Amino acid sequence: MNTDRPAAEEERLKALRRERFNNTEGERRYQQLVAQRAQRRQQLMSQSNVHKGTLSEAAKIVGTCTLMCPEFEREERQLKNNIAQPEMFPGTRQADPARTVKTFHRSAAGNEEPLPEDLRTPETLQRTLDHLVNVVIAADQELRSCHGFVRDRTRSIRQDFTIQNIRDSTTVAVCERIARFHIVSLHILCGNKDFAEHQDMEQLRNTLKTLIELYDDHRKARVVCANEAEFYAYYIVSHLRDPDAKRVAERLPRHIFTAPIVQQALKLHMLSESSTAPRRDTGTGWAAQNLGVQFFRTVAAPATPLLLACLAEYYFPSIRRSALRSMCDAFPYQEGKEYPVTDFAEMLAFDSVDEVQ
Repeated sequence: MNTDRPAAEEERLKALRRERFNNTEGERRYQQLVAQRAQRRQQLMSQSNVHKGTLSEAAKIVGTCTLMCPEFEREERQLKNNIAQPEMFPGTRQADPARTVKTFHRSAAGNEEPLPEDLRTPETLQRTLDHLVNVVIAADQELRSCHGFVRDRTRSIRQDFTIQNIRDSTTVAVCERIARFHIVSLHILCGNKDFAEHQDMEQLRNTLKTLIELYDDHRKARVVCANEAEFYAYYIVSHLRDPDAKRVAERLPRHIFTAPIVQQALKLHMLSESSTAPRRDTGTGWAAQNLGVQFFRTVAAPATPLLLACLAEYYFPSIRRSALRSMCDAFPYQEGKEYPVTDFAEMLAFDSVDEVQ
């Protein structure tokens, strides 16, 4: 006879009672916060002598929140059962204030503008990123279950910086770490059928665009950003086959333009442009030489840093397709003279023959 069952059942019932009690208390607290927010919003508008319009028109908003997630959002999400697993107390569905992280909020008509207590301070934003990296990602280094959560929360971090127009060295350091997260994600989750790599590339490009603007501001103020060359290189490789990347590079200060990592990125950009899909011109042959194989060799070269190679990997499928089309046109099929699949796999940087097939 299992004597543990009654005790286990009693514990389960206690947990259910606690959850119902917490939900009742949470709803009561949520309604209090809703009323307080309405009063606070009116107070801020009155102090700025703004009777119509928006709070953003009244004054620059400076965040005062020192929690990773403002209390109002936490209580609202708890009532809506919108707490993610990394944010819960272990073994429950209750939000842990020490683990809950503010979500990204889309701009839409009808949405309330944030109050100062909704926006985290720069120190809190940095601490939030530390939590995501050192706690959440550390517990799931293959990013299989935490990736979507971290991507949304890092996007929220950038959003809080943008709303407050904070453009200091803290913003630079945080955005650099977020950009590296997206690059590593593109590499680790490459080939995962549930991974929407275009979404990560979009967020990476947005982050790099912000960094370039921040670097320009700091350069005008004669402030040196130690990692500027590294992230300009990422910008160039994240925009392969985009002529705008070359225009950005041409405007760089000489010491950044001539940095080895930027030169390696420009080389990859040039090779990718020469590895476009085959095109016929007005009857004079192929429009350009296909240098796909040289592209892969350059990615694998010791001169290409690891993260730059990880980022270039995003373009492997399209460059392989272009190279294959060129090979099919250059070497018509001849029975008994098939090209060895092992050589083909090595030439186009496949990890194995099975991947080719």
